Amino acid sequence: MLPSLVPRRAVRSGPKWVLGVLAPALLIGLWELASVLGWVAPNLVPSPGEVANSAWQFFFGPRSANIPGVVAFSGAGWGHLGASVSRCLIAWSAAVVLGTGLGLALGLSRLARKLLDPLVNGLRAVPLYAWLPLALVWFGIGETAARVLIFIGALWPVVLAVGDGVLRVPQAYVETARMLGTSRRQLWYQVYLRAALPEIVTGLRLSLTLAWMCVIVGELSGTPTGVGAMMNAAREGGRIDEIVVGLLVFAVVGFMADAGLRRAARHWVRWAAA
Repeated sequence: MLPSLVPRRAVRSGPKWVLGVLAPALLIGLWELASVLGWVAPNLVPSPGEVANSAWQFFFGPRSANIPGVVAFSGAGWGHLGASVSRCLIAWSAAVVLGTGLGLALGLSRLARKLLDPLVNGLRAVPLYAWLPLALVWFGIGETAARVLIFIGALWPVVLAVGDGVLRVPQAYVETARMLGTSRRQLWYQVYLRAALPEIVTGLRLSLTLAWMCVIVGELSGTPTGVGAMMNAAREGGRIDEIVVGLLVFAVVGFMADAGLRRAARHWVRWAAA
């Protein structure tokens, strides 16, 4: 078939799909080769087969006995994953709501920018791990501290994206809308939101990625469930294969979340440009 007769979608998506699978496959192949040839110490770098078996046990193995103070592994995968995802979504949603409000204030009010800019730029420069001792003192070991840490990590990208996006809306758009008698609510929705949406979407994607990355920090604060809690228990027991399973779970879920938000963002940006 001539290239000109091949649908453009097929031409574009085929190579991307192949290349997207090729890199992980090549990495796994090199990993297996290194394990078979003894290039890596098996007690430090488990083989892909061992990791795959541990992953199967994590999600589909017989359920571990519920022992107080012991983080379950076998058959506990879905429970740990659900706990991590729920923490991430709750904290991220709160960060989006508060971050949008702060961003609008920074973008629309010169006074708010003068008052809040130094505070925002100072706090967002604090590493997340630096908040961990304070969160443990204030909220204790457990769920609240974990959610607060995730919230802090996810907040600043939303604030900056909304603030910069609104601030960069051309003043001509605003003046024209006001001349046409647009209400304040319509002005925010039809002008500011539409014009700033591409930057806001970028901020939301970055915020969700950081929120998912911060889950591990939050769960190191002492939560009894979650993928991060499982990885911490595996570290204490020297079970490297279980740690790698946790890393892969974080990678796969993070990729899927970003892909889903990116797909939704295409529709949002298309609506804004309409």
